[in-house]
Amino acid sequence: MKRKPTNLQKLLRVLKDKKWHSSNELASKVSWRFNDTVFKARKKGYFIEKRMIAHNQFEYRMP
Repeated sequence: MKRKPTNLQKLLRVLKDKKWHSSNELASKVSWRFNDTVFKARKKGYFIEKRMIAHNQFEYRMP
């Protein structure tokens, strides 16, 4: 039986291209709680950048 990818695996799959990704994109591709996944990824040692593009709108990437 094939296992469903974890939210961390989904997040890393999206961010591995080193491009900026919007909150909306991560919410749809990872989980609406993607910020929790970003927090957990950082705790595990992954470096994830965050920038504000407009009031209360952010983008994320892994350099």
